[in-house]
Amino acid sequence: MFDPALSKAWKDACRVLFGQEIGELSDYSDWLAEMVDAPIVKKSSISGKEVIHSRADYSESARSISLEEIDIGKKFEPLNINEIKDIDSIIEAIQDRIFYTGNIILGNSKEVQKSSNINDSFYVYNTTLSGNSKYMAFCTLARLDSYGFGGNAFSQCDFCIKCHELTRVKRSFELWMSQDCSDCYYSHGLKNSSNCFFCFNLDNARYTIGNLQLPPDKYTELKTKLVSEMLDELKREKRVPSLTEIVQDCEGKILLPPSTSKVAVKQPVDQKKIDGEFVKTFEILFKKRPSKNIDEYAPWLSRHVRGFERCKSAASGSDVFLARYGNYCDLPKNRLLTLDEAKGIGQTLKLTAEEVNGISFKNIGKTIGKIAFFNTDIQDGQNANNFECTITIDAFNCHRSVCSVYSKFCAYSFWPRSSQHIFGGDTVFDSAFCINSYNSVNLQRCVEMDGCNSCSDSYFCHNCENLQNSMFCFNTKNKRYAIGNAELERENYTKIKEGILEQICQELEKSGKSKYDIFSLG
Repeated sequence: MFDPALSKAWKDACRVLFGQEIGELSDYSDWLAEMVDAPIVKKSSISGKEVIHSRADYSESARSISLEEIDIGKKFEPLNINEIKDIDSIIEAIQDRIFYTGNIILGNSKEVQKSSNINDSFYVYNTTLSGNSKYMAFCTLARLDSYGFGGNAFSQCDFCIKCHELTRVKRSFELWMSQDCSDCYYSHGLKNSSNCFFCFNLDNARYTIGNLQLPPDKYTELKTKLVSEMLDELKREKRVPSLTEIVQDCEGKILLPPSTSKVAVKQPVDQKKIDGEFVKTFEILFKKRPSKNIDEYAPWLSRHVRGFERCKSAASGSDVFLARYGNYCDLPKNRLLTLDEAKGIGQTLKLTAEEVNGISFKNIGKTIGKIAFFNTDIQDGQNANNFECTITIDAFNCHRSVCSVYSKFCAYSFWPRSSQHIFGGDTVFDSAFCINSYNSVNLQRCVEMDGCNSCSDSYFCHNCENLQNSMFCFNTKNKRYAIGNAELERENYTKIKEGILEQICQELEKSGKSKYDIFSLG
């Protein structure tokens, strides 16, 4: 089932983290897959073979194809422009060309199984949306990692099992939403910390259990005890509870210091800046000014975007945003804090020496309830004029977005990176002036693009590269003035495009949304 090299890597990771092997990877596969977005499995419409997709958005009736089955050079006859009356007639005419591609394994990759949207990686199993990694199983959204098992949303990490939303972390187990850490277990919200167990919202912590710093030898003694108890259950049950499962079983009334109940002063936001740039983008793409403000288009823009859930702080009642990725939505909703609140209580809330000396893996839920609180945000670099955003890194003028990184003028988007003027996008890098585009890189002035690279002035395309002024293209590259993978005379293409844009604008004018999107054309 598993490649021998991957099975060996699992055993190596267990020795590093637990001091011993605990059994075969196959014995723990159900547990490792529990909290990770599972790949979507379909059958190829060409061969009947298994096709793995990384997204669940494609229509149930859509036809799938494996990347290696694509005939990239296949020629298609141009559409008869006299028969093209609207979007429906185009979709009907190109049904034989619409295939949604899975098993996308790119670059220098080897021994990748049951995975998709993987690049430059080795020995990977049941993993999606990851790259430049090796020895990975049951993971998603991973970059530049090795020896990762059962993890979600981490980067530049090594020897991590059952970890979520990490950056530059080594040798850790059940560590959540942390950066620049090593040798941490069952903890959350740590930064620049090492040798921590059951810790929450700490910076620069060392040899710490329950937020209480210990002498190194005492920490090692208690860590050895906790790991031994954990391993007994893991070997017996083939799983141990997650950090969130343990905290959900915490007993007693939630008590927070009075200082954390103060509502933070919100910085004023200039909404007009964001609205004005949305209008500019809309006019560039649809040749017409929008009739509604950006929030009235929210259902259309957010239809296929990982957004956030609005919750309340346990301390102040302030809004807290739970991103719909990286297991944020698994955090206990009665124990959430704002970023400022979490920073304030990390040093304040800690177990007593007596509680730490009596700590046991079996009764930990009764012990850590008074310190187990969760921050849901990350703010790094310079950020300004962002409204209802969470996880921002050098982001400016963003609106109701998640993971805005080195970007500006983005709204209703997830993970725009090094981009600007991205509205309704999900995982769009190095791009500008796009609406409703997904899993794409280097797009300019595009609408409804999925899995595309280096395209400009194009609409409703999937798995395409180097398109210019093209529409409704699937699994092709190097086209200009193309509809349905067939190139047209520029004049004919322009005439059809004008009609298509007018039809979309009429729908948006009427209802604020369009019934057409790139995931449902098939």
